[in-house]
Formats: sequence, structure tokens, C-alpha cells
Amino acid sequence: MVKSVDSFADFSTPFDESKLKASIHVAFISRNPLFNVPSFLKDTYQISIHQDYQRLFEINRFRKIDAICLDSDYVEEEAVKFLRHRPYQKALTSIPVMIFSQDPYHNLEFYTQLGAEDYYAGSLDSALFRVRFKNFIKLHCLRFDILEKKTGDGVELAFMAYYDKLTSLPNRQLFQERVEEKIRSSNYLSQSFAVLFLDLDDFKCVNDQNNHQTGDWLLNQVGLRLKNCFKKTDTVARLGGDEFAILVDEVEDKKVLEKIAHRVLYRLSAPYGYARGYLRINVSLGISLFPQDGQDYQSLITQADQAMYKSKRNGKGQFAFASP
Repeated sequence: MVKSVDSFADFSTPFDESKLKASIHVAFISRNPLFNVPSFLKDTYQISIHQDYQRLFEINRFRKIDAICLDSDYVEEEAVKFLRHRPYQKALTSIPVMIFSQDPYHNLEFYTQLGAEDYYAGSLDSALFRVRFKNFIKLHCLRFDILEKKTGDGVELAFMAYYDKLTSLPNRQLFQERVEEKIRSSNYLSQSFAVLFLDLDDFKCVNDQNNHQTGDWLLNQVGLRLKNCFKKTDTVARLGGDEFAILVDEVEDKKVLEKIAHRVLYRLSAPYGYARGYLRINVSLGISLFPQDGQDYQSLITQADQAMYKSKRNGKGQFAFASP
């Protein structure tokens, strides 16, 4: 069995996580003259504070930015403008963005649909923000920082072998290994699980009507939304093109899977804000269950794929099970 490379324990040489965090540069944008970041951030990360996002282009040329935090209470229009233009800002497109606000009534869905990776409403001095920010950095920055620093020891090659370059999601190879590991463990745990196969409806039209850069951006946004639909113990993978697959762990009730499928269809069909306005796309979803729909990887993925095409024949933007 080949171990997953997204676990810290899988790297062959030890590392000091605190040193890696200390090298991460987080740029905060706020026009609040009294704005200041909590001391725990200053003690843990490299912090810079700016009044508008335009400065980020110049700063990033000379000092690499690893994450951006925008104060929506004071730069709301700037935040919207920045997020909408991100697909065309090559230097800043891949940098994760967190929107934060003191107002609990700000719209989470609005900013995530525009392309922000995370959103937080509340005091920055709270314990909740401390946890949320730590998870934001760990999810979107820390793994890539490790990969950059550990050149020459096989980690970069491992990343290329097991992760999709565009979305940074597990690729087909790693997804297959995780499914096969679940099948092996089921021999003594007697647990059921599901494989979901997802395809974007009429994705070719996005590339034809816009360009491939916009299409790549949309695939990345779909990947981000998908990750937010599932538990950390589940696996969201990009198999290639506009095809995604999900391993849903420990599911025995079809009613639970129906709720999950409805949630995925709803969240992925919400508009994606970008420079020219909004993009809309639907997805078709197929679901197979272990062991009733197959007892090996190829059978499960084939059954889920065929169920996905069944949902397309039924009108697209739907889901179908491999078996009644």
C-alpha cells in the first residue's frame, strides 16, 4: 500500500511546523485606521497590513504573499472587485483569500460564490477566529509551503504523482488507492461506503464562450465548493477534465446520500462571480455503494459513471443511484 502524501506523518524526514508557519506571509487589507491583528498572528506568521488590494501586486513581486485577508466592513467594494478579477490576475489567482467581518449578518454565500476560500464573521480576538484561521492556513497554505521547502527528497514528485496540478485535489491514482484501501479494511470493519461520480454539464460551452483560463478557474472553484460539501474523512478527487469523484466514508443509508447529493447539486449550481459577471453551471451525479454495486474499485467507479450518465439522460443537473 502506498501512503497518502497529504498526511504530515507520511514525509520521510522530520520538520518543525512552527518554523514553516513563521515563514508564511499573510497580507491583511483594511481601511480601518484602528485596525490591528491579534498578537497570536504576529507571533506565528509574517503579517503585513495594507489599505487596498492594489498594493498586493507590487508587494508580491518582491515579497511572496501566501494568504490574503480582506476586511469586508471597510473595503467591501474593493473585496468584491478583487474577487471578481482574480481569474485574470495571474500573480494573485492562486493565493487563498479569507474575508472577515465584525458584522454577523454579512453574507457568507455571497463571498464564497465570488471565489473566497473562507469567510469569518466576528471578533478577531476570539478563540473561534484563532481556530478558524489556523485551519485556513493549514488547509490552503501549509502543505504547499512544505512541498516548496522540501525539494530534492521526493515530496514534489509524490505531489505530482498523487495530486491534480490545477485544483490540488487528489488525482485518479490516489483516489483509486483510497477506495481500494477502504475495500481491504471492510474485510474486518464491515463498513459500507459510497463512490460518487460527478461531471459538469455542458462544460465545453464555458471554454467556447469565454476561454480556457476561465474554464480552469471554474474547475478550481468547483473543487473548492466540493471540499466544503464533505467531511475531512471523505476524499474529493479530480479524475481529469471536468470529472470529479468523491469517496464518502461510512454511509449505509441512501437517505443520507440523497441529502448529500442535493447539497452538492445546490451548492455547485449557485452562480460563480468573475470579472465579466457570473458563470452558472449544473452538474450530473452518479452514486454507487459498496458492496452491493461492486466489490472492487473498477466496478464501483464504472457503476457510478453509468449512473451519472443516467442522470444526464434524465435531464442533467440531477443525481441517480447505480441500483434501486
